[in-house]
Amino acid sequence: MAVKNSTKQTPKKKAQSNILEQSKITKASALSSLKTIVPQIFMDAQRPNEHLRSDSIRLRDVQLACCLNSPHLIGELEDIDYEGEALFIKEVFRNINKVLPIRKKEPHADRIVRFIAGFLQYNQQRDGIAKDEFVKLKRRNAKLEAKKKARAEAQRDIDDDPMSEVEEEEEDEEEENEDEDDSMDDDEDDEETISSRFVGSLLRHLLKGFTAKGIFVRTRCCQIIALSISSMGEIDEDLYQDLRTALFDRIIDKEASVRIQAATTLCRLQSADADVDPTDGKTILQKLMWCLQNDPSSEVRRVILFNIDPIAETLPYIVERARDVDAINRRVVYLKPLSDMPDFRMLSLEERNQILKWGLNDRNPLVKKAVSKMLSEKWISHANNNLIEFLERLDIMKPQVTEIAESVLDAFFTARMDIVNDISFDAEFWNNLTPESAFLAKVLIKFLQKDHTLDERLDAILPEVTRHAFNLKYYNDLYRSPTQSAQDYEFITTQMLETAMCLDYADEVGRRKMFELLRDILKSCELSEDHLSKIVRIFRLISLNERDFTRTIIEIIFDIQEQLNNPDELTETPAKKSRLEDSFASSLEISDPVTDMTDPTDIDSLVIRLRCLSISVQNSDVVLREEGLHCLGLCCTLDKTLAQHNVALFIQCIKNGHEGILKKAIVVLFDLMMTYGVQNLTVQIESSDEIREVFEFCIDHDTLEIQAITTEGLAKLMLAKRFQDDEILRLMILLYFFPVTDQDNNKVQQCLTYFFPAYSYSSADHQTSLSNVTILALEELCNTYSDLKSDEIMVNPMQISDMLADWTDPRKLAKLHLNDVTIDDEIKPNVHGRLAIEALNIIYNEPAGLKRKTMCHFILRLYLEKLDTSQLAEIKRLIHAINTERPIKEVLTRNAFTKLLNTIESNIEEYNQENGLDPNPETEKEETEQEEAAAKEDNTEKEDSEKDEEDIEKEADI
Repeated sequence: MAVKNSTKQTPKKKAQSNILEQSKITKASALSSLKTIVPQIFMDAQRPNEHLRSDSIRLRDVQLACCLNSPHLIGELEDIDYEGEALFIKEVFRNINKVLPIRKKEPHADRIVRFIAGFLQYNQQRDGIAKDEFVKLKRRNAKLEAKKKARAEAQRDIDDDPMSEVEEEEEDEEEENEDEDDSMDDDEDDEETISSRFVGSLLRHLLKGFTAKGIFVRTRCCQIIALSISSMGEIDEDLYQDLRTALFDRIIDKEASVRIQAATTLCRLQSADADVDPTDGKTILQKLMWCLQNDPSSEVRRVILFNIDPIAETLPYIVERARDVDAINRRVVYLKPLSDMPDFRMLSLEERNQILKWGLNDRNPLVKKAVSKMLSEKWISHANNNLIEFLERLDIMKPQVTEIAESVLDAFFTARMDIVNDISFDAEFWNNLTPESAFLAKVLIKFLQKDHTLDERLDAILPEVTRHAFNLKYYNDLYRSPTQSAQDYEFITTQMLETAMCLDYADEVGRRKMFELLRDILKSCELSEDHLSKIVRIFRLISLNERDFTRTIIEIIFDIQEQLNNPDELTETPAKKSRLEDSFASSLEISDPVTDMTDPTDIDSLVIRLRCLSISVQNSDVVLREEGLHCLGLCCTLDKTLAQHNVALFIQCIKNGHEGILKKAIVVLFDLMMTYGVQNLTVQIESSDEIREVFEFCIDHDTLEIQAITTEGLAKLMLAKRFQDDEILRLMILLYFFPVTDQDNNKVQQCLTYFFPAYSYSSADHQTSLSNVTILALEELCNTYSDLKSDEIMVNPMQISDMLADWTDPRKLAKLHLNDVTIDDEIKPNVHGRLAIEALNIIYNEPAGLKRKTMCHFILRLYLEKLDTSQLAEIKRLIHAINTERPIKEVLTRNAFTKLLNTIESNIEEYNQENGLDPNPETEKEETEQEEAAAKEDNTEKEDSEKDEEDIEKEADI
């Protein structure tokens, strides 16, 4: 849609023209049957299988008959009949108005809206044809005039150089004709037609509906403009500004359906209008980006994503929507704007990593599929369908990209198996590796190993072990040589080592060759930590067994110790030895645990390990001490006696060690408890409460990571029934609901969010343990909430009480959902009965305040049916006492307690009737006591009255 000036110029008319467009019906017939023809066309247009193009042609025919006095001729202005035009527009608007109040998604109304848009589009096409024919006619006439003048001038007598004068005159005539054509084109652009006049009238009519009270009227008006905006041609500048202002108001309409249509229209105008709205200083594009960020409706955000142009100004907002709460919107991000980019390098490195990481790890499989489609069809085309060039553009050598690049290629291979089947790695490929090609080979081999149906393809591309060992040595030597490409060769060596983990070492010759090569590499001092860890893992893979692996690593460590005598290597060797022991410990973690230590060779191996570890744990070097402690913990998992002997050491490290040692020690302690149980580990500890003190210390630690490690470890121990302590459980409840500040520990929150329901619903004993600390924790949380600071956020205690009541509900036990377990046999509601009694005592003792309200709310959430009669009687007594001595002021709560009391009384009565007991013995006792008290009061009053009478008689006698 273009905007034109409202100033009109008087166009020039041609005397001779041809008929361009003429109605098939007469003017009189059209005007007389206007109220019949137009409604019939609208009726036909709403039919399900109707061809809207033919209906648009019919309505155009009626428009020509009503609005023109004579046929439309090429090169001439339309002879408009303004009275007939007014009648036509009025009748069309009357039929349009019938559609406006109809609710959205009504098929018949939607077809009428599409018909209106189609009619405007057809009118625009007819105007375009008229302009083209006019231009052709002008050029044809100009050529004829030029030829006539040329012949006339050629016959004249020319004294001097006749040919040059003729050429000059012809050039002058051509320039005059061109100037005339340009002026006539300008006049034609400003020509007012019945189509442009209809568009202006329709816009003004629909703008009135933008402020209507009816939701559907506003929606339909915006919908018609949204569908027709591209077919409206040029409109007046003032009218365009009115439309723009109205759309800005509708983009913040309270109804999402209206905002959707307004956003669609503004998206059509985003590239054609950069003017600033004077009310807030924002352009159309900026307003759309604000809606994309803040609009609560997922459909509004989706419409903007579908229609927004992926340019530098919009890409940051588009990337944000990759984390949209709506899965469809996340999918649209990858299928539409990110796929329409001309080059994915328009995204910054950080943005690229974010969208790939979020998309490939999305919980919705359709989003993952959309990412794979974007990578395999769109982004690969940006790199000329070349995988190596694609990896170059991804900059895979950067550490933050390498992590996600493997997932990117996995998704690509999954979507394009045709490329997987075409890839081959020959000798020339392995001899001329680049960082990208080495990475591609590694990822493809790993991908093929995951699917056993592709074993044949894997055998075709997997290199021989011997050949791979030679290639690895070649690139490792290049990496160690002083060259400018050392970083590239380091990356290639890393990929070669990872590829070596995928090889088949059944070939003894290749296995020995790889073994010797890795042994030589380990003995060298110039070795990165990344390479070291991978080499140790390959050693574990090619070793005959764990004993052989352990012996080999220890021999290498001894060889490094011997190198300490060499002063040139003195600065390098200790650090390398520490890294080697770290890698050795990591390999032990992934190896099979050795539980049988009866074999003398195993005991000797363990003794050798401990000799190395005792030196490491006592070393002054922080890193070496941490890794030595880690290795000692791994060895303790292999022998129970060793674990019992060293548990005091781990506890001492937790209490007195620095942060790094503390983290290692607490992890080791949890692993040992999970392996042997708490009771077996505390045999040699002086006090059994020492373990609890350690956990309390770690839960209350200032470091968030230590809190998270402790919480996760305790959750695992309690779920496995390896450790149980009510006080620790209370601290975990307090930690979960404690006020949140800027430094919120998300790891703790996520862990406990899963732990408490799983722990409570898994066992009745767990519910009992939780109920032992429920009231204490709830009281403390109420006090904390009362003292809350302005910068702290905390869950309302009433909501906390809801969760605690739900976790201790005996009906929620997981085993009750089994088919062979009956609810009546398994439910033991004594837990809620005890909690109700404790809460009622607090209500009785608390005169008012948050704690009293919370406890009242808590009691009403408890399951108090099928309790013991003693508990029911006690609850009844406490409620009577509260109602009598300290009644509840809130009407709703008081009524709820009255209803609860009636339920309890009916349960007691029902129980007594079933068991043949006296009905309400407690009530009879209370009534007897009340009668005795009343009798005593009567006797006292009688005695007082007799004394008063005696006194009166004495006074009278006196």
